[in-house]
Amino acid sequence: MLLLGAGLMTAAFVAVVVFSPSTLTDEPADWEIVDVCLAGHSEIVSHDHATLSIFIDGSEVSIAANIGIDDSECDGMRGIHTHDGTGKLHIETPTPMNAPVGAFFEIWGETFNENQILYKVADEDSEVVMYVNGELNDEYQNSVIHNNDIIEIHYRDKSD
Repeated sequence: MLLLGAGLMTAAFVAVVVFSPSTLTDEPADWEIVDVCLAGHSEIVSHDHATLSIFIDGSEVSIAANIGIDDSECDGMRGIHTHDGTGKLHIETPTPMNAPVGAFFEIWGETFNENQILYKVADEDSEVVMYVNGELNDEYQNSVIHNNDIIEIHYRDKSD
């Protein structure tokens, strides 16, 4: 009986490794827009804007100016970047491509997913929730940003 159980567990592990290797790593998704580096506005085919707000326990977190501009990966503008501290995201690309919310956080060097926003991790008493244009959105980091989207991410007590 023990050998049968061990065999089943081994088969299940192999199935997970073969059919879903990303579940075993913490590597970020491979979003095309993260690799965009523009020298100037003459290369832009697509130029959209969205607004991002982050709230930790009810207090708004500042989103810095110049995220994704002249950083260690790009001497220019990354595909998603900020110019000021208002939370306005600029999505500028040389070809049409998706701009997932998680790509901005990767460019920023911060963490965002269904379990964590920045340094705050959800637990039995707290949660991470995201709204896009006032509607609850459960796609989190994979949610694609569209022109004029208003994105709010909250870390809060579950009782709120």
